[in-house]
Amino acid sequence: MARTVFRRGFKSECEALAAAVRAEMGLGTLERLDPRALAADLGIAVHPLSSLAGNSATAAAIDHVRTVDPSVMSAMTIFPDWPLRHRVIIFNDANTAQRQASDIAHELSHGLRMHEPRHAIIAGCRDYSRAEEDEAAWLSGCLLVPRDAALAVAMSGTPIQSAAAEYGVSDQMMSWRLNATGARARAALHPGPECLPDRPAAPER
Repeated sequence: MARTVFRRGFKSECEALAAAVRAEMGLGTLERLDPRALAADLGIAVHPLSSLAGNSATAAAIDHVRTVDPSVMSAMTIFPDWPLRHRVIIFNDANTAQRQASDIAHELSHGLRMHEPRHAIIAGCRDYSRAEEDEAAWLSGCLLVPRDAALAVAMSGTPIQSAAAEYGVSDQMMSWRLNATGARARAALHPGPECLPDRPAAPER
């Protein structure tokens, strides 16, 4: 399925929103963001899949998702007090720490974008909005590796693996952000520390 073509200004809005969210947490755009800390700041509960309890059928399903095929479910947002918009995020803790961070950030991004709840399954088929999924994916990238951070990594020549470890993301996420923000291309055209963004002091809360 083709990716969403974002409206003009959407990507800049996401960078601004990510910067504002970070500022609320006392973080600058060059610092590492912990998605669990952001969830706590937003008042959104986050629970690992392994913490769920239920009957034997539920336990078997959870075991399958965690040990047999973790790709079946990465994370999801539920609304236990529906019709109240009280969000709770369930994430698959069988995945790597980096994948968990990305998945939680993705679910939080749905909330930050004020996406409305949807039925998980309708007539046996998954019900989801491709546009909303792509919006959440883009915003989560901005939250984890802001444009300033991507540019700093590219301009400094920091290896992808080292940069990914510094920001708590996968190598794939870091590489994507360097490309998606244009940081890698800008570094190739203008090598040198003079293009690096200043590292601002963390704002007070």
